[in-house]
This record gives sequence, structure tokens and C-alpha cells, in this order.
Amino acid sequence: MPTSTETTFAVETQIVTFPSLTLDCGVTLLDVDVAYETYGTLDATRSNAILVLHAFSGDAHAAGISKETGQPGWWSPMIGPGLAFDTDRYFVISSNVLGGCRGTTGPGSIDPATGQPYGMRFPVITVGDMVRLQKMLIEYLGISRLLAVTGGSMGGMQALAWTVAYPEAVAAAIPIAATCRHSAQQIAFNEVGRQAVMADPDWNEGDYYDLKPPARGLAVARMVGHITYMSDASMREKFGRRLRDKDAFGFDFSVDFEVESYLRYRGSQFVSRFDANSYLYITKAMDYFDLSAGHSSLAAAFERTQARFLVLSFTSDWLYPTYQSLETVSALRRCNIDAAFCELTSHYGHDAFLVETGEQSEMIAGFLDSVYRSGTGAGSRSTSAGSYQSELQISSRPDYAMIAELVEPGSRVLDLGCGEGELLAWLRDHKGINGRGVEIDPNKIRRAIALGVSAYQSDIDHGLADYPDASFDFVILSQTLQETRYPLRVLREMLRVGKHAIVAFPNFGHWSTRLSHLFSGRAPRTELFPYDWYESPNLHFLTVHDFALLCQSQHWTIERQIFLRGNRQVRRLPNLLSQVAVFSMRAGA
Repeated sequence: MPTSTETTFAVETQIVTFPSLTLDCGVTLLDVDVAYETYGTLDATRSNAILVLHAFSGDAHAAGISKETGQPGWWSPMIGPGLAFDTDRYFVISSNVLGGCRGTTGPGSIDPATGQPYGMRFPVITVGDMVRLQKMLIEYLGISRLLAVTGGSMGGMQALAWTVAYPEAVAAAIPIAATCRHSAQQIAFNEVGRQAVMADPDWNEGDYYDLKPPARGLAVARMVGHITYMSDASMREKFGRRLRDKDAFGFDFSVDFEVESYLRYRGSQFVSRFDANSYLYITKAMDYFDLSAGHSSLAAAFERTQARFLVLSFTSDWLYPTYQSLETVSALRRCNIDAAFCELTSHYGHDAFLVETGEQSEMIAGFLDSVYRSGTGAGSRSTSAGSYQSELQISSRPDYAMIAELVEPGSRVLDLGCGEGELLAWLRDHKGINGRGVEIDPNKIRRAIALGVSAYQSDIDHGLADYPDASFDFVILSQTLQETRYPLRVLREMLRVGKHAIVAFPNFGHWSTRLSHLFSGRAPRTELFPYDWYESPNLHFLTVHDFALLCQSQHWTIERQIFLRGNRQVRRLPNLLSQVAVFSMRAGA
């Protein structure tokens, strides 16, 4: 199990120079440097490489301890032996983006044509240009296909761009707290930062490299940006309205509050390590980014994509809110692309992807394990603790055992209300199915993804409209129908997206329930329905007979019926004697 413990291995940043790079604006850059670091060992098949992409102000130093500075990498809790990106198993690469100021060519670099820093003569760049240069680096390292690309914020945008620009070169993508295109609000925040930089007299139209840098403007830009990285809750917890080194207001414009001191410190710290012109160019590249550009829709942009996806967002992230991650996932589902999704609960805001590493680690480790094994043909995970847990769940759930019997090997399966993914994990390991799951509970979703199950956090009552018709061979709804608000709608959608529907539900017509209702005169509380009426998740109480009549009225063909009492099948009087019913059906008579 991965942990959040930072590793202490030493690492050194390397530089490689490429003769030229043609940009989206039409300009060709010459003698382009790329700063990068690697962690772990590339295996003999060159199939275990993962490209980690940094956010706006990051750099190539993602993990370990820098030999140059002695500082840990910006994602050290995630990259290293035994961590989410396990360097005992994977070869991890991190590079500084084009336009940066930490070793890769940017506006502060020397223009070979003039011998002077580019300044504002540096051409405007795009996220696509960044990715194109990264592809050159990957090829230089002798890698033709990446196991995964990943990153948070702008790093997630680059990861998404990789899957569209080089669909054959990426097996999986993990975009975290990211978007497929900037909103007006996101562009607005970036423009405020750019104006702060350009309003500083020391900016001097970008020609300040032998002069005093525009420190005041860049510090203000960073202060504005840092506010967007946090949340109201995290700022309230961290600062509140506490005063800084005083007992009363100073009645002047010096620092009164702790939050003011913090922002000023962050601003001054940023100035010492980042170039103001790089701030302008990189934020403009982010604003230009729109994955749907040149396509009829966002879904159309993903049509050639071959990667599996794990998309993560955070509840308190108001800079890159969850709705933007859901736009991405919706587009992927419209293409029937394998996409897992989870919204993690956090009060840290956008910075959560750097801070809340524990829950991310479990899901990422399970997801990568599944991708790696499917790509290398390693087969079943039968020796893993997760697979053992799924075995226990199957053996303790007779309805699962019956459903597993109905599902054909190698089929495409969608499990609605998949819980912790134990049924899908068992079907994957024992029947080789291609499975997806939908579950509303984020805690269960996290555990399912940690099992390597492609699970999507959603309410099935909202429908399956994103999926094309007949996307699956089997759609499963086990012990969930009675909890849905619109069961008929859900059943119709199951039979639209699946060739066969398998539905299991508790039989409210069982004799114990009838007697309890008859003699107590109260809502029954039995072994089958062990809830008080005010705590029950059940919204609809149906019987075997009710469901059979519904199938008849909707002209659905019942292919098979299985009735259970404990671990035994019921052959006679199922409406009276069975506790659980399992129906397999298809649309049409």
C-alpha cells in the first residue's frame, strides 16, 4: 500500500538541447533546451515510463532531494519507492515546460540570433507547443509509448493534450484538478496578474534582464494567484482574522492581519525564483488552451484517443471546479472511453492536489497497476489483497454469485451502484471482462479505483445519456433498484446502453415481510429490510410479481430468473419464499 512518506533520494536536473522546434504560431525556435529529471529505471521493454507534468509555477524537480539546492521535489510525497508513482516499478520523467525559467528555453533564455535574452521577442507559445517539445524529449529517451501522463492544474491540461495529439503514444492519463479549456473567470484572473506585471515601471517592456526586475508587479500577480489556489475554509482555518505581531490595528497601511503577511511573503518568495516574462507567456498559453478547438465538439477531440483515464477533482477547488472535470469525463463517456472519476473531499482548494496526497495515492496506485498489467499481459491480480477481498465478497453474496454466472467471459460490463467494485474486480480477474462502474458514494469509489476498477462517481438517477446505444454487453443493477428515485427510467437506460440487463433486488413479497406488516401494523423491519422507515435507503418496495408484470408491460424479454433464500435457490412460490430475485432480460419480445 502506497504511503505519503517523502523519499530522500538525491537527484540531478539534466539538460538536453534540440536543434529546432516549430511552434503553433508559425515561428521556429532554434537550439531549444529542455530541463528534465528521471526517477527509477526504464525496463527492458521500455513500457513502464510515466511522464509527470508540472503546474504553472513548477519545474523539472518533482521528486527526491535536489543535488543543486537540497530541496525536495514539488510532488515528493507521490513519487518514489513504494509511493503512488512507485519508482521501484516505474520510470518517472519530469521536465520544465517550454517558456519556463527553470532550465527550459523561455523568454529569459539567450536568443542565438542576437546573443541577448529573448524578452518579449520570444514568440507566443501554446500548451500544444509544450507537449510537442515533451514528445521530442520522450523520443530522445528511447520511449515510443508512455504508460501514463499525469499532472495537476496546468499539468493536467498538458496530460489531456497528450492523449489527443499523440493517441498512440499514451496508455493512460491522470489529469488532476484540471480543465479542457479555461473559463472566462480563469482568463480574467490571469489577465489581472499580467497587468500587474506590465504596470510595474521596472518591467521596461520585458527588457529588464540587466536591470532591476519588476518585482512589485510580479509579487502582486502571485498574491492574486495564490488566493485562487486556496479556499475560504482553508484561509479561515489558517488565518482567520488574526492580527500579525500586534494586539490592535495600526490604523495605517502596514501589515495588520496574518493573511496579509502571508500573501506578501508568498509574493516576495516567488519573485526570487520566477521570471516575470515567463509568467506572461505561460498564463497566455493556458488561456489559449482549448482541447475542442478544431473539432466539432469536445467529444470529437477524443475520438482517436486510446488511453484509459483517471480524472480527479476536489470539492473546495473553485479555480478549477469539479464541473470542468465532469465536462471532460462526459466527453470521454460519449466516446465510450474507459474513464474513472472521483471528486475528493478537501478544504484545501486548488492546492489540494499537492497537499491531499494520501487518498490520491491509493487510487493512482491501483489504477496504474491495472494499466500496467493489462499492457504487459501480466494477467490476474489474484495474489493481491484487493482480489482476495473481492473473493470474500462474492462468496458472501449469493446474488453476486448468480450474476457472475450470467455474465459471459470477455464481455463489456457496466455495474450501476458498483459499491467498492468487488464484483467488477472478480469478473475482471476470473472472466476477463472489460468493466466500468457507477457509484454515488465517494468513499466506495475511492476503494473501487484502488482495486483497479474503472469506477465513475455519479447518481444513476441522472441517467446514462453520455453513453452511446449498445455500449455494453451486460448492465448490472444489484440491490440498488429499490433505492433509485426513477426506477423505470433507469431500467430503460440500462436496456438502451446494454444488450442485456441483470437486475437483482430484495423481494418485498417474502412471507416474513408480509407477516411483520400484518401483525405489527408498522413498516416491516426484518432481516431482509433491517431499517427503520425513517432511515431506510429504500424508496420503492417491489415484489417478484411486480417486476415480472413490469417486464411484461414494457415488452422486455425475461431471459432467466433466479430466486434465492439465503444461499439456496427457490424453485416454488418465489413471490412468497424468495428473499432475493435476479432477473436477466433484454429489450423487445
